[in-house]
Amino acid sequence: MTKIFLIRHAEAEGNIYRRAHGHYNGLITERGYKQIEKLRERFIDIKIDAIYSSDLDRAHTTAKALSEPRELTINKTEMLREVGLGEWEDNAWGDIEYISPQMNKNFGYDPANWNVPGSESYDHVKARMSYFINETAKQHEGETIAMFSHGFAIRSLLCHIENISSHETEKIPYGDNTAVNLLIYENGTLRIDHKNDNSHLSREHSTLAGQHWWKSEKKRISENLRFMPLNEVCSEDLLRIFQAKAGERAHVDMQYAAFLVDEPVGILGIDTKRDSRQNTGWISYIHVVPAHRKKTFATQLFGLAVSDFRKLRREKLRMEIPSGSPGINFMSKCGFDTLDVTDTVCLMEKYIKNWQ
Repeated sequence: MTKIFLIRHAEAEGNIYRRAHGHYNGLITERGYKQIEKLRERFIDIKIDAIYSSDLDRAHTTAKALSEPRELTINKTEMLREVGLGEWEDNAWGDIEYISPQMNKNFGYDPANWNVPGSESYDHVKARMSYFINETAKQHEGETIAMFSHGFAIRSLLCHIENISSHETEKIPYGDNTAVNLLIYENGTLRIDHKNDNSHLSREHSTLAGQHWWKSEKKRISENLRFMPLNEVCSEDLLRIFQAKAGERAHVDMQYAAFLVDEPVGILGIDTKRDSRQNTGWISYIHVVPAHRKKTFATQLFGLAVSDFRKLRREKLRMEIPSGSPGINFMSKCGFDTLDVTDTVCLMEKYIKNWQ
């Protein structure tokens, strides 16, 4: 008998920016690192003989929770990767929902009928996950191993083991970040001992505790923003609202309006020219209309800025915030460090480089 702990990676950028990250190599968030510490504590007294991980950074970084205390090598493999999302990669989920509603629904609850150009099929994900885990279990007969993978990939495997058809995948909800599944390989067969256990996380440390999309996938109410360049927004009233907010701010050369379906939520302005030779990008402003504050929307606007500047190969992202502003605390939670503070301005910076 071989025991396999199959663990989802810690919270990563795609989970909070609400962007489609399959093979896109997003980074672990501040809360994600706290989840990793909680996972380390959970397994402190459990014997682990070998560790395998997806080769994507968010899974490999999570695997260190178990490898470092035991001084074990992490065996990285593409076989445990997330599903490849093809043309959807790093697009906002709100844009995908708006432009491709049926394919978005299929992805959630009938993935065998989901396909986009360049994507990996549901059947292929199930096959590679099942093959790799079965073959690896044979090599570790009588041992306990840990494997680190991703939400869609893990769900696909669990549905395969339990013989759940594609249109019934909601019977196995997505697991929380760092959720633990225990698989048993015995007499040539895999079975599930328990699944999606996040008991090591408090509500504060749980990603899904603050999100609602996963609770009823077929009747989900969107929490995801879609974006439009401000010069493509047709409503003159909306333009006036946004431009009034932006008008007195720092220089911008790209502006985006954000919508929750068709309701205006906020605006983002970025400066792609300032400090470009220093591989630095600048956020000129992020604004969320008052009725939509204290939700996830400012984080999604920030995620759009990160995405744009990575495409420009920038390594750092900066923003100046009025001293004493509540925005300083928000940016700190987004991983920004304070570089300088004056009586009027707080300069903050985040390292965003994630290419190989």
